[in-house]
Amino acid sequence: MYLVLASVMRKLLIIVLSLFPLIIIAQIKTGVRGGINLANFVYRPAYDGDTKGAGSLLFRFNAGLQLEVPLNDNDNWFLYTGPHYSGKGNRVRAKYRIPHFDTIVTYLNYIELPLQAGYKFNTGNSNRLVAAGGPYIAYGFKGKQITANSPNLTKRNLHRSDSYYKRFDWGFAVSGMIEHREKFGIRFDYSRSIADISRPSYKWKYTNNVFGFSFFWYLAQK
Repeated sequence: MYLVLASVMRKLLIIVLSLFPLIIIAQIKTGVRGGINLANFVYRPAYDGDTKGAGSLLFRFNAGLQLEVPLNDNDNWFLYTGPHYSGKGNRVRAKYRIPHFDTIVTYLNYIELPLQAGYKFNTGNSNRLVAAGGPYIAYGFKGKQITANSPNLTKRNLHRSDSYYKRFDWGFAVSGMIEHREKFGIRFDYSRSIADISRPSYKWKYTNNVFGFSFFWYLAQK
């Protein structure tokens, strides 16, 4: 089932990217976005001494495009998409050698593409509230892992076929936005992997868990 869903998400990615020239011609609202991510892993089974099965939140960044595509004539339903950089990862402290504690920090870098259906609520003033949700697919590149108190301090290119993490991450995302005069605003995002992002040979099963905050502003329309 996971393989089928992954195949569908990849096809959606190809379709959306192929439609970008038409989006520009149709003068769909195009914007830019940028902000911060607070990311961690949810993993099973949990590490010794960590019964929650989740690492500490790691500060990362996000930046890219935000496209708004109208879905009806009533100016309330929209499709939100747009490729963007999304930093993910995890920080965990594990007791490997008594009395030393090793802090393991994993930085994963993704180009992500969401496909979210959104509804705009009129508030009676210059602001509109937006609630959106849908799937996303992401492509991982140049990840690295830094381990304190270890002879192997840094491991790079974590998405290679002989390393820890798979290239593709896919799952669901929900967003809330406050838009001012249909020109700029702020957005709050939450995303979670559905599929296991770790290689089959890895001991634990991992999923990305990300809280995001960003500003967005739409470019001037012709």
